[in-house]
Amino acid sequence: MGKKRKSITKEEIDVIAQYQWANITDIMNIGAIGRNKARDVFNIISDMFYGEKDKVHNGLVPMDMVLDYFNISVKENTYGRL
Repeated sequence: MGKKRKSITKEEIDVIAQYQWANITDIMNIGAIGRNKARDVFNIISDMFYGEKDKVHNGLVPMDMVLDYFNISVKENTYGRL
């Protein structure tokens, strides 16, 4: 049995969620899952996003789709905006 990944805090998720794109490591951290499971999640999201497009896959998927997959909602921070 593998060791369980440590869950990250809401503040840490907020920092990661500020990016437009997510990689495997981001998925691992957000979902508190290992690399193999994160690769499975990445492939599911990648198939939904890219579909049948002949676009070069750059190892990134949209962050909003990752957050939706894990059922996480993050409020937009508007610090310093007037």
